[in-house]
Amino acid sequence: MNAPRRTKIVCSIGPASQDVESLVALIEAGMNVARVNMSHGTYAEHTITIENVREAAKRTGQIIGILGDLCGPKLRITGLPARLHLVKPGDQFILSEGEPEEVPQKLTITSLGVLGEVAVGESIAFADGAVRGVIEGISDEGVSVLVTQGGSLAMRKGVNLPDSHLSIPAMTDKDFADASFLLEHAIDFLALSFVGGPQDLTLAREFIRSHATTQNTPRLVAKIERRDALGHIGDIIDVADAVMVARGDLGVEIPVEEVPIEQKRIIHMANARGKMVITATQMLESMISAPTPTRAEASDVANAILDGTDAIMLSAETAVGSYPVDAVGQMDRIARATEGIVSDQSLTLLTHPTRTIHSTADAIGSAAADLSRHLLLKVVIAVTESGHSARTISRYRPSVPILGATPDSFAARSLTLSYGVIPVVIPRSPSTEVMIQEAIENAIDLHLCVSGDLCALVAGIPFGVRGTTNLIKVQIVGEGFLSITDRYQDD
Repeated sequence: MNAPRRTKIVCSIGPASQDVESLVALIEAGMNVARVNMSHGTYAEHTITIENVREAAKRTGQIIGILGDLCGPKLRITGLPARLHLVKPGDQFILSEGEPEEVPQKLTITSLGVLGEVAVGESIAFADGAVRGVIEGISDEGVSVLVTQGGSLAMRKGVNLPDSHLSIPAMTDKDFADASFLLEHAIDFLALSFVGGPQDLTLAREFIRSHATTQNTPRLVAKIERRDALGHIGDIIDVADAVMVARGDLGVEIPVEEVPIEQKRIIHMANARGKMVITATQMLESMISAPTPTRAEASDVANAILDGTDAIMLSAETAVGSYPVDAVGQMDRIARATEGIVSDQSLTLLTHPTRTIHSTADAIGSAAADLSRHLLLKVVIAVTESGHSARTISRYRPSVPILGATPDSFAARSLTLSYGVIPVVIPRSPSTEVMIQEAIENAIDLHLCVSGDLCALVAGIPFGVRGTTNLIKVQIVGEGFLSITDRYQDD
């Protein structure tokens, strides 16, 4: 049996993959988290998708997380005269917000009040940077744009103002409504688009806490896709539960040659702070229409893993592509091959950040990782109520798999983004020893260890109290939790 893959795979779900049979195939190919993109579709369609993901997870016996991705204040073309469908350098037109107007040279965009914050000389980009221009003038009629890079425009294509410092919040009225819908469906992760600073995350977290129907609230993912966010990246990572390097819009907001550098910087900072990080957009873009990726795409996926990402994401490849299952399979194989050399610094020339220890749980997580490198451990087993113990161990990147055993199904799904963690749900018991034995039996069933192997056990005593990770024990599989052995004592 193949060794467990440590890097997690996030798949965007859409028309090519939203039925139960397709979702089962994606899970069997390696999907860990299903992404529901609120930029497209209706609530009725999203409800069916969420129900289908849960049914597919049940059929396969796998724990699959669901990530709800909010639209954010995305600017889009809302009115496009026929003569502006194709523009060339030197063309001029007027840009305004609001309802489309029957004016041959006026293009309208989403009404978010942004045109009141732009200045002459600033740049503007359309359709993911395919068309670019510069702001020449501002009047009551609108903003005058001079095209500097020509191309095709179409309705609903995106608009970016990379030079402008916009004060718009990261959550619109639609986002608040969408977040309420997603909370009602108990999703596991909530992604916030176009985050500008930590205050956007604080607002979202307050909304989640006040509108959640249970104590289980989704983990908050900050999508990094605005130039402004890069200036506050440390504060954003501190407030978020996870970050996503959203290279699509980020690659329009900053020069494309800076994207790889920022990707490495964001991943490194997230690793240093012990936060989960997803690398996203165009990872296997050619597989929207081709059965195999380009060699450059394979290298891109591998390098994100070498950088230290927890998860890699597929977007259109699995949502609308012709080869969704093949795309996941290719990503799975690339990840497995890369993980085989991820610790070989003679090949990678990487120095991974040293994680700061702030708590007992951090110290135990670090110790578990150290034990995995100094003893012949087969697995680190974390028996955890909330998933916190397993997430903490993941931050320190042990050299063996981490089994995150919890009696809480929501806690198990919250571990589907954490590097190296295999989540399982075990029966609840008043006895910590019984629960540890259940976890060990699951590790055996998953072929992570056999009787006689050495493992490390991490737990909190008394069990059931969240945030009390305080125990680590080196254990021989097959022996009782409280048995005494000197087999591995120093001579």
